[in-house]
Amino acid sequence: MKRKGSITVFLSLSLASVLLLFFLLLDLSRIYGQKQKADVISDIAAHSVFADYNRYLWDNYRILGVDASYGTGGGADFSMMESRMQEYLLKNGMSTDTKGREFFQLAAEKCEVTQYGFITDDNGRSFLKQAAKQQKFEVAQAALEKALDRNRETEEAAEESENVDELIEKGGEAMTESESVEVEEIPEGMEKPAEDEVNPIDQIKEWKDNGILSQVLPSSAKISDKKVDLSEAVSKRTLARGNCAASEKLSAVERALFAEYEKTHFSNYRNDLGHDGLSYEWEYVICGEDTDKGNLSGVVTRLLGIREAANFVSLMADEAKVAQADTHALTLAGWTGNAAIVNAVFFGLIASWAYMESVLDVRLLLSGGKVSVMKSPAEWTTTDLLTLPQWFDVNKKAKEGANGITYEGFLLTMSALQTEKTLGLRSLDLLENSARLQGDYGNLRMDQVVVNAEFSYQYSSEPAFFSLFALSDQRFPALKLLRTREMTYLSD
Repeated sequence: MKRKGSITVFLSLSLASVLLLFFLLLDLSRIYGQKQKADVISDIAAHSVFADYNRYLWDNYRILGVDASYGTGGGADFSMMESRMQEYLLKNGMSTDTKGREFFQLAAEKCEVTQYGFITDDNGRSFLKQAAKQQKFEVAQAALEKALDRNRETEEAAEESENVDELIEKGGEAMTESESVEVEEIPEGMEKPAEDEVNPIDQIKEWKDNGILSQVLPSSAKISDKKVDLSEAVSKRTLARGNCAASEKLSAVERALFAEYEKTHFSNYRNDLGHDGLSYEWEYVICGEDTDKGNLSGVVTRLLGIREAANFVSLMADEAKVAQADTHALTLAGWTGNAAIVNAVFFGLIASWAYMESVLDVRLLLSGGKVSVMKSPAEWTTTDLLTLPQWFDVNKKAKEGANGITYEGFLLTMSALQTEKTLGLRSLDLLENSARLQGDYGNLRMDQVVVNAEFSYQYSSEPAFFSLFALSDQRFPALKLLRTREMTYLSD
């Protein structure tokens, strides 16, 4: 005998409630998983875009940046960057459809670049900070502190002294003036100098007219003849700008680190790294000329100025050498009885002596030697004021300073004296010019290279189980997930 099954209203309601709770928990767990998936895939897409950095800049200069024009040179194309992000989303489990059999199905409705910063923004500050950060991993703390101390010492030596070249000129003018002076009576013990009396001021002035490089380098020295067109260089043209907030100015430590970066990653007269473009890259950042020869000449001129200032101070602190100059000043101009003329001649002699010693210093530095910032009497090379012409021979150099500074060390000091704008934009001139000489990067423009950005994503998904319990034909609203990701090459 068959029996009919039955179920109570209470049990029916109970089972319905249990099923409702079960599917509710199942959909909530699905939503939680979708949120996790949105987080992970947003990270993957953002990191994938920033992994597409310019290989040449990294391999040669250790600088990271994404060419937002993707090789076209036609301006930053963020639609292309967004399209690539969409591809990365699809490759990593995202869909273009809100429906599907995958439990954590999500559709990418939107991915946008909402903020971006170029490496040229704020006069290349992003580049300077990235370079300093890169160098931080390569330079020991002790070496950094030593570099800071050395820069302060050299800067003080340059700032505390007078313009030595100006003193030479004034000394020459004083000698010319003395020739036209008429005196009723020559002071006792004085007499006019003989026509063949040695005049170091005139000797140095005449020799200086030969040109700066001919004074410090032998004719056999090989000087690069490379030249670049700067008419459209980063530092000369109007640059595209990002829409990110400006970063903080470089700290003293970051400036010192960047100078060390230049030493390691830029070619100079003493160290050719084989980069395309100018051979004397570091010298270009300092001088900004369009030829290697012009930049080397500019650096040598600055180097002479630094050495003249330091040597002038050293001379004035040496009583024996001061006595030599004082005696000869009286010999040349004492007969005039004019203290102002004698004083000008005295300082002209000291300046001429300092100049000759400085030329010997620069010769030593260019050949790879070391020179002390402030020389002791034992380190001095030109001991006799009246025999300076014997040192005109370009093969003669100053004495080596055991604890001195190299050519690169003095370049570090020159970099420390430059403005942040000059350092940033001229350095980017070099990077752009060098990269554009490569076939694959011929259209690269540094004001299209992105170094930080903010990405915005929107995902959606239809509910999987809520619709089972709808009491009408009205659909449950789709799930919307918004995500933002900030990417930068500047963070530690």
